[in-house]
Amino acid sequence: MNKKNTNNNFKTDFPFFKNNPDLVYLDTAASSLKPQVVIDAIKEYYEQYCINPHSQDYQLAIKGNDIFEDTRKIISKFINSNENEIVFCPSATFAFNQIAYGLEKYLQENDEILLTNLEHSSLLLPFYRLIKTKKIKIKFFETNNQGVITIENLKKVLTPKTRIVAFANINNSLAIENNTEKLTNFIKDYGQKYLKNNDWVFKNILVIIDGTQSIAHTKTDVKKWNIDFFAFSGHKVFGPTGIGVFWGKNEWLNILEPLILGGGMNDCIETNGRFSLLASPTRFEGGTQNIAGVFGLGAAIKYLLSIGMENIKNHQISLKKYALQQLTKHLSNNIEIYSDNINSSNIIFNIKNVFAQDVANFLGTQNICVRSGTYCAKLLSNTLNTSATIRVSLYIYNCKKDIDLLVTALKKGINEGGDFLNEFF
Repeated sequence: MNKKNTNNNFKTDFPFFKNNPDLVYLDTAASSLKPQVVIDAIKEYYEQYCINPHSQDYQLAIKGNDIFEDTRKIISKFINSNENEIVFCPSATFAFNQIAYGLEKYLQENDEILLTNLEHSSLLLPFYRLIKTKKIKIKFFETNNQGVITIENLKKVLTPKTRIVAFANINNSLAIENNTEKLTNFIKDYGQKYLKNNDWVFKNILVIIDGTQSIAHTKTDVKKWNIDFFAFSGHKVFGPTGIGVFWGKNEWLNILEPLILGGGMNDCIETNGRFSLLASPTRFEGGTQNIAGVFGLGAAIKYLLSIGMENIKNHQISLKKYALQQLTKHLSNNIEIYSDNINSSNIIFNIKNVFAQDVANFLGTQNICVRSGTYCAKLLSNTLNTSATIRVSLYIYNCKKDIDLLVTALKKGINEGGDFLNEFF
């Protein structure tokens, strides 16, 4: 942990708070704030390098490429993978589109893909499109009342036609962590026993994990989990926007067709229309990458590691306990909380008889940043039985004072007539 932050005063590492001293930021699930070291790394690229790693004929380009590839090494160690399995891409959304596109040619009519109602649109829609192009079937399996995937519910939907199971190990709403290793082993055991289709090149059910929310909150171990694909966005883990990562087992990556074709990822191009692709990860990184973003992401992962995943988790648990105590103590007659598990970094709630967006907009007038709606998880209402909610998402730079200001603002909205609209009319 950084010595200057032994008292959890991490706000000093983030220029956002210096430039916005009156704001309470409770929207990390949408995007994390950026520490100075990440901003400095991006600035360093543009000021000292500003080169294309594809150029290798001069020393500055070679050095810049070394930093680029060092980030790949850092991430591979961070998630416990092989280095050549780490692919840079614009976002997790891009990654899931790439994965679905690459798998499309191997799917047959009536093959089944299993998802939950809590998944982000970025994971749902790339597979939804395959309903039209390949006439596959999408099936949903339930979570328990805390949003956790159970083996009992998986048993109800797995069939010999199941080809893919995809889910977030921590979703962006209720944010409860799934036991990915246990679930994957059960899925793989089922596939090994019942999968009889010799046309399926993967020979077992593929497990795809959305790590966009979990990457900054809990330890990732793709080898231990025994999964097949994993992806996350840099901006959720202190990094810049416009950079993401996807991982896949090397044997799978090298049989997937890339979504994007361009320079740097091909081995040869012939005049007869034939071309060949390089091996992973280069085959998926056509064109000039977001080099500054990779520099920033490398600094972000280093910063995260300097804090320690266990310290982050302990801080979140302590802060969420306090938040739940204060919300229930001061607003018990007016609030409905949907996520009271202390291991979650999110609090999902509504003020009774008030539309969620009205509350969120009111909080905005009080300099408190939260999110309302369904958080790009359009099927969330099927689980919560309400059309929209308010999300407070906590992270290492939040403190008890932030919670106190949130409670004070909510009490103000309730005491001024309870409709939270007085600030606007």
